[in-house]
Amino acid sequence: MTEESTHRSLQLRVARHTGRLDELTRFYRDGLGLPEIGQFRDHDGYDGVFFDVPGTGTHLEFTSGGDSTMPSPHPESLLVLYAGNEDAAAEIVRRLDVEPVEPANPYWAEHGITIADPDGFRIVLVPARWPEPGVGITVDWFDDDREQLADLFALADDSPAAVDGYRDRGVVLTATQGGDIVGHLQLVVAGEGEVELKSIAVREDSQRRGIGRLLLERAVSEGRERGFTTMLVATAAADTGALRFYQLHGFRMLRVERDAFTAANGYFAADVSGVPLLDRVWLSRGL
Repeated sequence: MTEESTHRSLQLRVARHTGRLDELTRFYRDGLGLPEIGQFRDHDGYDGVFFDVPGTGTHLEFTSGGDSTMPSPHPESLLVLYAGNEDAAAEIVRRLDVEPVEPANPYWAEHGITIADPDGFRIVLVPARWPEPGVGITVDWFDDDREQLADLFALADDSPAAVDGYRDRGVVLTATQGGDIVGHLQLVVAGEGEVELKSIAVREDSQRRGIGRLLLERAVSEGRERGFTTMLVATAAADTGALRFYQLHGFRMLRVERDAFTAANGYFAADVSGVPLLDRVWLSRGL
């Protein structure tokens, strides 16, 4: 069996212990509207109930009993449900008769309604359909005035002076959806056999949809076809999200450039999620 076929055969059930099984059952079945697909009573001292999450192939299980205590909720531990539209999300809140709570992550304040179940665990109701990765996205070369991409370049780099110095270099790929440009990627020749991924960004309202991955895959393919053997990329040491993204796509650490983000280079007391923006990390991957 291949690794790919093994992954496709996986199914998911998320289980959680509770001291309020009956109350949770009413919340998830009658309030959220999840179908109850089974339950058990006094199985080795445990009671439990199962719910289907329609359209996902995923089940939720809640149990009570035994000697274990109930887990403590954390504000960043979320169950995110895509309700389909604003009316559907509002109807769920009305049916539950609960007040929304302030999310810990400001992203969810803009993209959903956060509520808490009887145990205090948080649920985000997103008033949209689940965004299928890559659906409706076109990636192609951009041959127009790059001033049109100013917002994306600014999203990728906090220094206008730095962007002005490289924006018109190399070639640019753009990701388009419904006629709108939602992401970009810039490639610049770096040396013999080397090409640098100079800039990449996805519009904030289009993130988490696989667009960055599509741009990078196209860039790798194009770089290989053009005879390059190595792709370089540099990012802030403080930006752990970007470092994870690149390493997931085959990049490995190459070197650290200390004090790259200074006022002299146009970066003024910047930070990434509270971590000071100081050092630049270079990564590379073979093509």
